[in-house]
Amino acid sequence: MKNVVISGGTSGIGRQLVHLFLEEGHNVVTFSRNKKKLNKLFNEVKNFPGKLSCMQCDVSKPEQIKKISIKLKKDLKTVHYLINNSGTNSLGTIDKIKLNDWKKIIDVNLTGPFYLTQCLFSTLRKNSIVLNMGSIASKTGFPNWSAYCSSKFGLKGFTESLREELRPKGVRVIHAEVGATNTAIWDDLGDGWNKDSMMNEKEVALVIFDNLKLKNTVNIDEFTLMPPAGIL
Repeated sequence: MKNVVISGGTSGIGRQLVHLFLEEGHNVVTFSRNKKKLNKLFNEVKNFPGKLSCMQCDVSKPEQIKKISIKLKKDLKTVHYLINNSGTNSLGTIDKIKLNDWKKIIDVNLTGPFYLTQCLFSTLRKNSIVLNMGSIASKTGFPNWSAYCSSKFGLKGFTESLREELRPKGVRVIHAEVGATNTAIWDDLGDGWNKDSMMNEKEVALVIFDNLKLKNTVNIDEFTLMPPAGIL
């Protein structure tokens, strides 16, 4: 049994990864701002062979990350898989996007993964894996998506630097560039999105999970998952 920490594990790809690790009998910790979603997740997996711990935390709040990290370090000692999955988005042209929306996206998508990784740094051992959930927006700019693209470009840079820092320690660091996936994140972005052509969140999670389970002598530094139709 290994210890798995997944941010944003109550919906989308994160939720599917929680299921997969629990089905394999691992000890999984996840957190979210939404207590109702945490309770719902806990109830739907209560009969799985693995153990799930749910904690309420807003990853855009450093003080909350620090608080739960202190408990995690005490309880877990070693984190075998750290998956920075939390994400948010808000669309707007450069001249109209609100500063608070910009800061929220950067805080959740970039500063959150940095600070959670920093707080749990001492728990990462040889052959531990850090997965940062990127996007096709990690390398391609889209109109009205400047805040999201900036956060994901930044996450890619952070991941590459983290990988080089952790190589001597034997910790593996992976960046997943994931294209359009049919998750709840689209619900707040208005109409007009062709969800029928998007990837299925469970299938995406399965591919990611398989990559995480590769042998210790093999690391996929970065991989890209895209809908067959390409960029939507």
